[in-house]
Amino acid sequence: MGGFFSLNLNMFSKCKYIWGGEISLFKFNGSIKIFFREILVMKGSTINSVSEKKVLTKFILVLILIFLFNIPAFSDNPVDSSIKAFPMNVLRDSGSFTLYVNETPLITGQFNWHDGGGYTGEYTLKMAGQEVSSSMEIKVDSAGYWNSIIMQTPQGEVTVQIQGDSVIVNAMGSSATMAMKPGTVLFENYSPALMSHAVLAYDQDLGGKQTFPLFIVPSIIMDASLERLETVQKQVSGKLQEFTKYRYGLPGVDVTLWVDADKRFCLGDVPAQHAAYVRDGYELLMVSEEADSLLSQPKYGVVIDTNVSVPMRDGIKLATDIYRPDTAGQFPVILVRTPYKKEMDEIKAMFFARRGYVYAVQDCRGRFSSPGEWVPFFDEPKDGYDAIEWLAVQPWSNGKVGMIGASYLGWVQWWAAGENPPHLTTIIPNVAPPDPYYNIPYEYGAFFTLGAIWWADILESEATGDLSGSIMSKINKRDYVALLKHLPVVELDSVVLEKKNKYWRDWIAHPDLDEYWNRVCFLNRLENVNIPVYHQSGWYDGDGIGSKLNYLTMKKFGHANQKLVLGPWGHSDEATRRGRHDTDFGPKAIVDMQRSYLRWMDRWLLGIDNGIEKEPLVSVFVMGSNDWLYGNTYPLPETEFTRYYLASRGSANSSLGDGWLSAETPADSVAASDHYTYDPADPTPDPNVFFDSDNDGEEKADSTESEAIEVAIARARAYYAKVDSERKDILVYDTPPMAEPLTFVGPIEAVLYAASSAKDTDWFMKLSKIDSSGMIFPLTHGVIRARYHNSMTKPELLEPGKIYEYHLDMWQTGLTVMPGEKLRVEVASASFPMFSRNLNTGGHNEMETEFIAAEQTIYHDREHPSHIILPVIKNPGFGSK
Repeated sequence: MGGFFSLNLNMFSKCKYIWGGEISLFKFNGSIKIFFREILVMKGSTINSVSEKKVLTKFILVLILIFLFNIPAFSDNPVDSSIKAFPMNVLRDSGSFTLYVNETPLITGQFNWHDGGGYTGEYTLKMAGQEVSSSMEIKVDSAGYWNSIIMQTPQGEVTVQIQGDSVIVNAMGSSATMAMKPGTVLFENYSPALMSHAVLAYDQDLGGKQTFPLFIVPSIIMDASLERLETVQKQVSGKLQEFTKYRYGLPGVDVTLWVDADKRFCLGDVPAQHAAYVRDGYELLMVSEEADSLLSQPKYGVVIDTNVSVPMRDGIKLATDIYRPDTAGQFPVILVRTPYKKEMDEIKAMFFARRGYVYAVQDCRGRFSSPGEWVPFFDEPKDGYDAIEWLAVQPWSNGKVGMIGASYLGWVQWWAAGENPPHLTTIIPNVAPPDPYYNIPYEYGAFFTLGAIWWADILESEATGDLSGSIMSKINKRDYVALLKHLPVVELDSVVLEKKNKYWRDWIAHPDLDEYWNRVCFLNRLENVNIPVYHQSGWYDGDGIGSKLNYLTMKKFGHANQKLVLGPWGHSDEATRRGRHDTDFGPKAIVDMQRSYLRWMDRWLLGIDNGIEKEPLVSVFVMGSNDWLYGNTYPLPETEFTRYYLASRGSANSSLGDGWLSAETPADSVAASDHYTYDPADPTPDPNVFFDSDNDGEEKADSTESEAIEVAIARARAYYAKVDSERKDILVYDTPPMAEPLTFVGPIEAVLYAASSAKDTDWFMKLSKIDSSGMIFPLTHGVIRARYHNSMTKPELLEPGKIYEYHLDMWQTGLTVMPGEKLRVEVASASFPMFSRNLNTGGHNEMETEFIAAEQTIYHDREHPSHIILPVIKNPGFGSK
């Protein structure tokens, strides 16, 4: 979901957006999916993007800029600016354009680039039966340099002005300031004509790849690049015209830019993401000269049947939109089931229907147009089965049904598959969680409070059906860090949702893996589900444990044709090259995932012999090396599981302690254990939601996107400086700097020997990389509530002081640790407020208010060798298939 126009919910109220990359905010792939654990909700990870304070997800949706208050515009007589960006009076142009996503027009706009350099534009987005409009005006001084920008949005006005050597952005009744760089080029998401500004600034005599400062209106300043590629001739509008192609390097994505002989923008294309801005009349530039003969082609018109009532076994009829090729015949069916509003999937539906599929999008029971009571999880198995079997016998169906979708839309696929419907042929469960007890709302007994209550808030408010973003903006204003301090946890529904919520309270009433949860545990039902499955996720996916457990379960049962793709991505069904702290994972991180999904469906539903079975089934990206490894099983056959042991001289408390991590077994000369006190009154903070001061939240809420990147890095450094180095309730174990590269790819586990003075407590472990500059990059985490040390179904309270052996699932990752870099393992007993606090009493942690401090001891002697197990790959053969 990252990449071209991806949307970051934290920005709904701040109007910060960028075309491309993991830090980008608008993403049009034709569906709306709430990925409730994107980035910030990635437990055990720092934020994967910028502006991280309240980012709990990404939301595939198209939004105009959202603001809550009208801000007065600048004067109609702007003053001359002091800092000179690249001048605007270098081109005169006017026209109209369209943004196409998956071949569907989504945004239309008109612009006028005036003689003196002024610029005006108006834009309209139409999607899911809704329409949103906005406009922008760029004003220039007498010399043709811009000095103010006024943006009108559905909910207010945004203003930008140069004052001296600074850019002042006004929004939401407040302002933010950035330093302007001389020669800065302008870019704006809805104004593709402005891409000519970069071409006009390009030194044609010098050629090659040139870097320049870019101001992404209204609030991002960063470097971009432009490289002239080739000049081509194309027949357009009845005449042969000459065009020059450029590679426009925006953060996280490369745009193929076409300009005519006058350097006017004609096309901005991102083929891997099936998105393109094109000047009206120049649509032929989008036509590929060489169609893939082994890929289904868009040769059909589309008939849409809306709100078709699909019967369930209990008499409830679920609302379903059905997109069909506009010709007689029988076609395979792709089913999508969503709690987020079916109309938001129309662009993807059109994409597949044009290629010979029937695409059915269904609102889950009790959601939007579907009647019944909404209860997450529990109705999905039978409802999914009934929908599949109904679709399979319709006159336009050939009897083959596949499913696709991400996050909850991937979850419903597994629940349906577990019922073993006869006509289910294949599924693509992108970034899908595993059984609910191992991810959300519980993770190995620990209650994932922040993600669970936020997701409930999204669902109950129906925020995903609001294209304007007003509801989402309101939700993202909540101070969850403060709200989640409330005890008992069960009352958070009244605190946050302002009402009691039945399913929230049911979740909390069942802290054990009991019959309540077994009804929606699908992993043990997959033995007979022998269908091809395309598993896809990212190393920073907050539900990434799902791709691990779901794949390994299908592998355990011996099912063939299990494809697995794991990239350096977050909770997204698409590829991006930008990651945490603006890390660039390189061009190989960008993969045309939609084409890959289409090839999969073509093979198993249309029967096209496209050679997909001859390709490696497993593709895993190795961060650091920024390249792929391939194989036919996971973990890769060459994996050597290697133990790294915790050790210290008895004082591993904080990053200033004496703990270390080593591949050597513990020596008799080292201390046998480390000790700390865990106090629920002052729980160890989670780095994802750590603020440097009481005022940090407000200060960062007003920051610009450029500042937010710096804030992300500064906050990470502050956490590890002020938390890791000052708190004594964290044990820290580092390797020495690596002398040689160390590559490990695959599932990770840990074994912890620990004792507590309490009857129950929690154990958290986190694995991170420390680069040569000292920046810390969290990789994976694991957690277990101590009472479940023997069984998730039969909790056993601890005998105080007794040493127990705990096994922690540390998820998975792929990384090369370069020479000079280090690995770090941390141990603590809280990760607040991401997870609820263990109150240490042995009672119900989410329904009680009394708590006690616990004395914790972690053992690492020869008899109790606490360790982490890394999937090491020696001599990795990158790129070899």
